[in-house]
Amino acid sequence: MTDQAGLWAEALAEEIRATYPSARLELGIDHGPYLVLFSIVLPESRRGTGIGSRVMQHITAAADLQGVPVTLSPSDAFGGDVVRLEAFYRRFGFITNTWRGEVEAPRESMVRVPPGSASAGEALPAYPWHTR
Repeated sequence: MTDQAGLWAEALAEEIRATYPSARLELGIDHGPYLVLFSIVLPESRRGTGIGSRVMQHITAAADLQGVPVTLSPSDAFGGDVVRLEAFYRRFGFITNTWRGEVEAPRESMVRVPPGSASAGEALPAYPWHTR
């Protein structure tokens, strides 16, 4: 991870925390580079109000501007339902990372590549681990 990329990820997290104070989140950069959403937690009273969707739009828009994929692994650790979370993330373009654990592939279970990252004339982004 480069220091500049790490600083960008932390600045993005701070910007989101300032904009959505009820959202707790942790972002970072992994090899690749990939923007990793390690956690996003909303108080139960704020769930279902659209804040999570706005936070995800913020994250994906920033990643698209930087041209970096976003990775994450839905978890039930904070009271969420993994199946429901996977459906939520799919609405933002996340797909199953079938290359998880392979060399140079993200470690997380879901990945979203920036739009337009496909090679000319190809339907799939030019990442070797992209799911068909």
